[in-house]
Amino acid sequence: MKDEITSKNFKTKLDSELIKKSQRCTVRECDEVKAGDFEAYVDELDKSYDVSLQLEKGAVIIANCECKSNLSFCHHKIALLAFIAKGMKPAAKVTVSKKIDPVNHAIEQADPEKIKEWVLKTLKKNKDLSIAFMNEFSDKSKNYTPEEIIALTHDAVRAVISKRRKAEVFEVKKIVDLWMELHKPILDHYFAEPANEDYFKQVHALIATVIEYKYRILTSSKRFETYFKQILTQIEEVLLNIRDDETSTKCLSYFSKEFFLDGYAGIRREYTNIFVHIFNSSSDQMRSKITGIIAEIYQARKDERVEDSKELLQLLLHMVVINKNFTEYKDIFQPIRHAIAYNIKLIDSLIELGDLSTAETYCIEQINQNTDSIYDRDYVVRLKQIYTQTKDDKKLVGVLSRELLYKPNFDNYTFVLSRIDLDAQFKKWRNQVLANARQLAGFYKDAADFSLALRNLEGDFKGLLAYLDEHADYDSIALYTKQLIQYSAEAFMKRLITKIDSDRDRRLKMDHPAKLEETLERIYQIVVLQYGVENLMLIVKQREKVYGKWANLLVQHVGKKSSAS
Repeated sequence: MKDEITSKNFKTKLDSELIKKSQRCTVRECDEVKAGDFEAYVDELDKSYDVSLQLEKGAVIIANCECKSNLSFCHHKIALLAFIAKGMKPAAKVTVSKKIDPVNHAIEQADPEKIKEWVLKTLKKNKDLSIAFMNEFSDKSKNYTPEEIIALTHDAVRAVISKRRKAEVFEVKKIVDLWMELHKPILDHYFAEPANEDYFKQVHALIATVIEYKYRILTSSKRFETYFKQILTQIEEVLLNIRDDETSTKCLSYFSKEFFLDGYAGIRREYTNIFVHIFNSSSDQMRSKITGIIAEIYQARKDERVEDSKELLQLLLHMVVINKNFTEYKDIFQPIRHAIAYNIKLIDSLIELGDLSTAETYCIEQINQNTDSIYDRDYVVRLKQIYTQTKDDKKLVGVLSRELLYKPNFDNYTFVLSRIDLDAQFKKWRNQVLANARQLAGFYKDAADFSLALRNLEGDFKGLLAYLDEHADYDSIALYTKQLIQYSAEAFMKRLITKIDSDRDRRLKMDHPAKLEETLERIYQIVVLQYGVENLMLIVKQREKVYGKWANLLVQHVGKKSSAS
């Protein structure tokens, strides 16, 4: 392809400054892990980065680097590509004679006792090699207990970094390489027999220890996280390939028993995530069994681990709603304070089921517990739905009165108005509703329209005129043009031609000019009946003369009609 970066063209394809920066980097421990797949450490000053490139016929198809550069091809990748390019020479077309491996030759000629002596001396000096040697040749390497797996995993770390809490990138690579070698037989046993509880216990010990080091060791490398994620992905694949639901349920039950972290609070989300992924890929029948496992563990541990169990309860609700068997588990669920998404899902499920009384109770409980009314809003919406369904106007009035304080709606206002006493308490509430609507008028058309509608309902045309400001659009003004002309044609006309256009009208002019013109023409036709064409044109021309192109959209509209005539 024309834009591809290759080992031959990268110097001309990439930025020259980046090329220069790459030349100040040092590439070390470059490994071709398989054909065309290279991994290396690239050192820059006192920092080291884990870089990998995958080449196909000399062209880079995948490139990764641990640095946080926003560039698609950073100078660390360039350094590795340049290093690879130097070593990629065409194979000479000559017949190569068979060459004796000098190391193999030396071993064959050496005294076995001296080899043994040398191996022992070398292993004592290199703890990581010692652990790998023991894993390869010890009889115990095939059948460790969980305690031995934990100790072995710890030993591998200590062999590389001793008791330090900080590890360089290359050291993390050594640790993970050792782990992969040590853990392979353990994982292989489990993958072959996932229903074997002893094998699960071994794998559980392995995962728990690896995850512990992800948080314990300070490093810029992502290899710890990548390693345990690879293990979890492999486990999911094994479990998904089990065709017998009974065996699959048995395997999952092992993980469920380890949901709760031992010794301190917390949930093993690595295991709950396995359940979610398996659930999402399973049949309805298997989903029901997975839901049953979660419910059983929750019921067994909810009193002992109150806070942690709440996380399981939220997961359980998610599953029963998706699997449409909420009725079966309805009595397990209770609201959780501050868990709005969960609570709303629970209440919606109760409403759908027809259990409106319980749904109402839960809504009111949460509203009473909330310290900020902003968190009441989702519950108010559900109460409104409940009281509408039950036709309980008295309670509906109470809910709408609360909602109108932050969400202006004229229909809801007139509903409340027709069902309450117009006393001092009402007046105070009405003023709060109107004040809130005015605050929101610049952001929401409904709020601006509510303000105008309320003033019109109350016959307060002076107040209505005052609201013909930059928040009122012409579509809303057209609704009250006749009333305002009757109230005071002069005051209305003065307000109309001097008002600042609303943002909504300016956007309408850009997006739907024909719709705006239609609205302006409606106002024009009503006003012209009061003033006549000539007088109206004189008023508008005077305004245009003073303000020119800054005149508002209505003045411009009338001015265009004048020019056309």
